[in-house]
Amino acid sequence: MSAVTWHRRPTSAAAPLPLRTRLRHLNETIRWAPAPYFEGTARQRARYVGYLAASMLAWTVLGLVVVAALGRALTSF
Repeated sequence: MSAVTWHRRPTSAAAPLPLRTRLRHLNETIRWAPAPYFEGTARQRARYVGYLAASMLAWTVLGLVVVAALGRALTSF
């Protein structure tokens, strides 16, 4: 058998972390992420404004989705 034809047996992948652990890691990542500031170069300020606008849009959409789900749940009774 040559090196060209020899194949390693596939190793099993590591088991994925439980959902609770992944959520805890996500929470820690968000909690300790540095806050953006409106200072520095024009590019940094534009990036901050983009971050702020995207954040406001995301929270608005999330709120509308939650309200729509609640409305749908309440009208199904």
